[in-house]
Amino acid sequence: MNTFPFPAEPTEKETALEETIIRWVTVSLPFLIIGKILGLLAIAAILISCNFNIFDWIE
Repeated sequence: MNTFPFPAEPTEKETALEETIIRWVTVSLPFLIIGKILGLLAIAAILISCNFNIFDWIE
C-alpha cells in the first residue's frame, strides 16, 4: 500500500534550506581551501626560516 505521493516533491521549506546550504558551501568552501593552503605555506615558511630541513622529508 503506497500512501506517499509519487514522485515525492520537496516542500518549499526543504527547498529553501537546501538552497541556503548550497549557497553557504559554494561561498565558504573556496575560502576554507585557500585558508588551509595559506596556513600550510606559512608553516612551511616558518620551518624553512628556522633552518629546519624539510626538503629531506619531501624527497
